[in-house]
Amino acid sequence: MRNYIFKGRLCGYICAECPEPLANLQVRLYRVDKQCNVAALAVANPKETFAILDGDQVQGKESRLLAKAETDAEGNFTFDLGKNYAGEAFEVDVYCGSVPRQKIGRNPPKPRQFTITTLQPRYRETENGFIAAWDYCLPYRFWCAVLAWFDVWTICGRVLDCKTKQPVAGVKVKAFDADWLADDALGFALTNAAGKFIITYSGVDFRQGTWIDVELIGGPDLYFRVETPGGAVLLAESQSQGRASDRENVGNCFCIELCIEGAPPIPEPYPVFRYVGGYNFLTDIDSVPMGDGKTLADDRAFYSTIRLNGILSKRLNGNPMEYRFEWEELPAGGWTPVPSALIARTVIGLWERSVANPMDPNFPAETKEYTVKGTPGPGELVVTPSPDGWIQVPQESNFLGVEGLFFPNGNMINLVTQNLVAWGAINLAGITAGNSTDPPGLATDRFFSIRMRVREVGNPASEASGGVLQRIAIDNTLYDNVTKGGTWAPSLVSSQLGVAMVDINELVVGGSCSEIGATLNVRYTAAHPNLGSVSISMSGPGGPYAFSLAGPVTPNTFGTATPSGFVVANLQPCAYIVGLTVGLLLTTGDSNPDPRYDQLAFCKA
Repeated sequence: MRNYIFKGRLCGYICAECPEPLANLQVRLYRVDKQCNVAALAVANPKETFAILDGDQVQGKESRLLAKAETDAEGNFTFDLGKNYAGEAFEVDVYCGSVPRQKIGRNPPKPRQFTITTLQPRYRETENGFIAAWDYCLPYRFWCAVLAWFDVWTICGRVLDCKTKQPVAGVKVKAFDADWLADDALGFALTNAAGKFIITYSGVDFRQGTWIDVELIGGPDLYFRVETPGGAVLLAESQSQGRASDRENVGNCFCIELCIEGAPPIPEPYPVFRYVGGYNFLTDIDSVPMGDGKTLADDRAFYSTIRLNGILSKRLNGNPMEYRFEWEELPAGGWTPVPSALIARTVIGLWERSVANPMDPNFPAETKEYTVKGTPGPGELVVTPSPDGWIQVPQESNFLGVEGLFFPNGNMINLVTQNLVAWGAINLAGITAGNSTDPPGLATDRFFSIRMRVREVGNPASEASGGVLQRIAIDNTLYDNVTKGGTWAPSLVSSQLGVAMVDINELVVGGSCSEIGATLNVRYTAAHPNLGSVSISMSGPGGPYAFSLAGPVTPNTFGTATPSGFVVANLQPCAYIVGLTVGLLLTTGDSNPDPRYDQLAFCKA
């Protein structure tokens, strides 16, 4: 049987225009109650199946728990459901010990769990198993109900220029609750490039319970103040605004659009290259000159196409900006511009333009992706690098005009490291499971420096540094003629990212169709300069069964594994499958490669 991988992303709406990721929560999958109509539940709209559970309901589901996984900061999660799952429908719940933006007080609310839906994933088959993906955002009435349980109150808003309707970035928005004698300051936030802000507060911030703090109406009555970072007032609403019908006694989720007259000019940030994928190379990679160039948390080298990103600005010194990347192989290869051929399609931001009334709640805007090395089309605008690698940043800056508005997302280029140098391939013809890869051996990591250069368009005299990654380890070497299927169904495969070979000694000695009796010795070879975990297991009646490796895991791991915790002679006569799983400590910065596999079958006499 092959593994089932279930991946997804969860978010929740604060209001129709303001989603947020369900970050750092626990997703729980449950087998469906046998008494339920699975087909009906699986096709039901999640709006009809959402439910916040009490403790007894959670306890009642415990026996049906299939798996748990944590969401990351973006709401992403991954389940490896193993071989005791066959692709059937399951219930999707979320357990909240706390929720995003919660203020933890002396008496925090108890954890809470809610059911989203019963889901029948649509799996697709790959060489590594079955994979399904699910992306879901909770409607705001559901997500806000969960936030209310944890006493999380949220204001999500946007600040615009009253005349141009363009977003105003970098201003401070303060929120207040109007009271008779003493107004409550609920919090403040700075607007981002889209003019958006989120202010989070809790009930205690406006329910003080003193004789001074008396509410005219039982709930926060909101009014706002907008200032520059230096404190100059741009908008000062009166307390009476909090008594308006759309501001009084608001719920725990509230969205607002504010406009200011004469928005102050916000200077462009300085362009800075700082990340490889999601790794900050100053803090997450051992990138100092004598470092190993790998990730600090899990010791991974890099491979394949890597995303170089950070802060991308439109202008430098007040003028349109362009940038390029340069690289050198260490110890002293010399700086070389990254040509267009080494850049893969990169989405560097979004272009948008108003197509109707910008105050329309349906947000009527035309949008396109802005790419480097993309394909022009109805939904895509493209920047083409110059022959010497310079990339001009789009300058569109008028959301209401024909030209539209470009928003950088921080991406700069996707660098095709496979073509930086000639990596070559290592030929393992003649080497079989249980034996060392020496000779011909293994590849070794190679080390590079990567830097970003910025300048005013066409002005070499203005060129300056945009950040330097001093050392990064990269390995794109492949392995040819790797023996798969052992003695039972041998084949040679090439272009392998790592080496995973398994065989059974009794089949090697007695022939590929020999039956196993009282002994079972598994030959294995797992090799890569950045080798991760190595494991051998066997499926079949009564399984899965484990094996003990002959020794510790090293870059060149090989030997004969023996049964662990079971007696071969006692196995039921039947067919069994032995599988080798080999992890590789590699990353693109955004994703890691799937483990390498090899397996073979045999019959037990």
